Amino acid sequence: MTTQHRSRRARIQRQFRDSAQDAEDLKSAAEEAPTALVVDDEPLVRQFVSTVLRREGWSVLEAADAVAALAVANAERLDLLVTDFDLPAVGGVSLARQLRAMDEDLPVLVVSGHPDAARSTRILHGRTAFAAKPVAIDLLVSTIGSIVH
Repeated sequence: MTTQHRSRRARIQRQFRDSAQDAEDLKSAAEEAPTALVVDDEPLVRQFVSTVLRREGWSVLEAADAVAALAVANAERLDLLVTDFDLPAVGGVSLARQLRAMDEDLPVLVVSGHPDAARSTRILHGRTAFAAKPVAIDLLVSTIGSIVH
């Protein structure tokens, strides 16, 4: 075996080990990332909030309504709930109450296009915030930061 062949083989083995370690590191980071549940019946809003959270290092689960959100919450441990105030059938405040019955310390961000909805979120005690739609990225990030930390 030539020296050139041996060094190429060693380089490939190092790259393989490095790639395997990178994949393991990514898997570990994903498992350690806090989990947020984003609930909104408007797909574009749900996608926007989810994208912002993912950029901030969150693992994100999504649901279009409270029924789906409750199913997710029963299967996953949540570190944050971001919910629309006006969900079909069961509203966001009611959903938050149900999830807080499972975890009383769950941080909750309620978003709505109706500014008067902020008053209704006051019945949720603990780490709760309200944001009016459309919400700017920096406001979304800072508001979440204020209730999570």
